[in-house]
Amino acid sequence: MWKDTRIQIMIAGSGKRCSPFMKAVRDVRGVEIACLLDMRADPSSIRLAKEIDVPLVNALPSFADAHKLDIIVNASQNHEVTDHIRQYKPENATVMEAAAARLLRLLTVSRFRDRYRAVKRELGQRDCADTRIIGKSSCMCEIMDLVECVAPTPTTVLLLGETGVGKDLVARTIHQASPLRNRPYVSINCTALTSSLMESELFGYKKGAFTGAESDRKGLFEEADGGTLFLDEIGDMLPELQAKLLRFLQTGEIRRVGSTDIRTVNVRVIAATNRNLESAVADESFRRDLFYRFNTFTIDIPPLRERPMDIPYLAYHFITRAEVKLNKKIGGISEDALQCMARYDWPGNVRELENVIERAAILARGEVIGPEDLALRIEDASHFGCPVNDPALFSREASDVFHSKKEQVMKNFEKKELERYLEKAGGNVSEASRQSGIPRRTFYRKMKKYGL
Repeated sequence: MWKDTRIQIMIAGSGKRCSPFMKAVRDVRGVEIACLLDMRADPSSIRLAKEIDVPLVNALPSFADAHKLDIIVNASQNHEVTDHIRQYKPENATVMEAAAARLLRLLTVSRFRDRYRAVKRELGQRDCADTRIIGKSSCMCEIMDLVECVAPTPTTVLLLGETGVGKDLVARTIHQASPLRNRPYVSINCTALTSSLMESELFGYKKGAFTGAESDRKGLFEEADGGTLFLDEIGDMLPELQAKLLRFLQTGEIRRVGSTDIRTVNVRVIAATNRNLESAVADESFRRDLFYRFNTFTIDIPPLRERPMDIPYLAYHFITRAEVKLNKKIGGISEDALQCMARYDWPGNVRELENVIERAAILARGEVIGPEDLALRIEDASHFGCPVNDPALFSREASDVFHSKKEQVMKNFEKKELERYLEKAGGNVSEASRQSGIPRRTFYRKMKKYGL
């Protein structure tokens, strides 16, 4: 019976002052905002009351359900309002004012601010993110097997590979395949901040720890508690932070900047780097003990130039994305364009391929991307775009793929992707369309095309 009881709260003050607190309280289970009291009927109070759908009153006696109030929070800091509440408050109502009201506001608003920051960070990272590893080459199949093996465990994972090979994607895939999939996934680039900023970002800080620290703040380790923290470019982390990171990995304990309190969090750490950490250990720019800690389970992601047979699959995947983003129908890529991509060295790896495909989709005059649409500089060409039909430049693996029936490869891939999304959505086409990012009408058209 007690579960059905809701605490009735009246909040006194202007809408401008009370807005964050009221919006936070509104989402607390078991609490109901009975009304907003503003004796001056400030315009901001009128707007707020209308926005969150609560009554606005300018006097306690005018509120018919005043006898049901459990708590009155006086956030007005106005003597007239304080005297009014003391005179007319219901006998059983508790009045919180001054420091008590401020404490309640801080506890409630900070709780939801922290949740908002965590959710906002995660949504920002998930935006346009796809946790599918695309590729049919033997090395990518091996990586998928390694991900499947390590994902269910709490083991720290180290991802190695050049810039743009997809280390973040592999990290997300590990997280999504793990028991932590519904917990936070937090990512940070270790080269993006200075040493002092990185420490406060990772470990958090206490109010007054430094100029600008106006309130206590959680670090990323605390935000990721119970989930996964991805540290990108770990090889560039400064030595003084490496020692603190090592201590955390060993004990699970953190201490906010400026605080003496020790907190324990449970976080799965995945790290990535494009550096040779063994060389970094040899020249003493990376701690040996930290290297051994990360080196428990390593996944080496090969550059795109070493797996050319994955290019058609990746290209089609990025074409599908580009169609949605640009609202433009692209039927495919010509055989000559595929030959161009096979001959290119891809120094920027998969990330560069994605950018090249999007640019080509914009430039393509028809529905098929041709070699003239590709911004690729081939060694034997003095301009962007590339000459074609030079079999001497193809490896046997690439030649076998690119000279096969391109259309069949693309169709098979697209059909399997549609089937995968439909299965994941339990046959719900609208949900499958939402998950894939493909407009529903287009999804239906493709289903009809493949007899699904």
